[in-house]
Amino acid sequence: MVQAAAQRGIRLVHVSSDAVFSGRRDGLYDETCRPDPVTPYRAAKAAAETAARLLDAGTVVARTSLIVGDGQSEHERMVHALAAGRRDGALFTDDVRCPVHVGDLAAALWELTLSDAAGVFHLVGQDAVTRHELGILIAQRDGLDASLLPTGLRADSGLPGGLRVHLDSRVTQTCLATRLRGAREFLRCQNPDR
Repeated sequence: MVQAAAQRGIRLVHVSSDAVFSGRRDGLYDETCRPDPVTPYRAAKAAAETAARLLDAGTVVARTSLIVGDGQSEHERMVHALAAGRRDGALFTDDVRCPVHVGDLAAALWELTLSDAAGVFHLVGQDAVTRHELGILIAQRDGLDASLLPTGLRADSGLPGGLRVHLDSRVTQTCLATRLRGAREFLRCQNPDR
């Protein structure tokens, strides 16, 4: 696809994710950090980023994280199902990500598409939150009883992947007019009474 786009003069914005990082780093992952994936799936995502940039230096690689919307994302549906007891599982208290609102992500991707920018951009919200905290924020916004959300530790689950994948989007934010809000803001402001 990258070659076909380049041959036709079509701008490519390759959407990737924070999955390219191991989560073993003590600090933040900024746009200059090299991927260090820990599973074959994550390695494939990192390889796709590299291939896109090698085949067309004008490519944008847009890394994102957990995408949350106005009730329809997988994360939001899971919170509702867990709170209602319709689904088994737990929200990890040790798994940190930087969720982004789907509207902010779409606007930022469109902005990058229309720009002359190239390289790696981190399109994530400003707040690093655990999956459990994200669940609480969603529950509060939607009027659910957050105390019904089961908790667990990813470290005890045996699931591969990093515990703390905190993407730093400060450099990206200076290149965008679109403001990438944090989860604490975009989930609160949808229901300001809560």
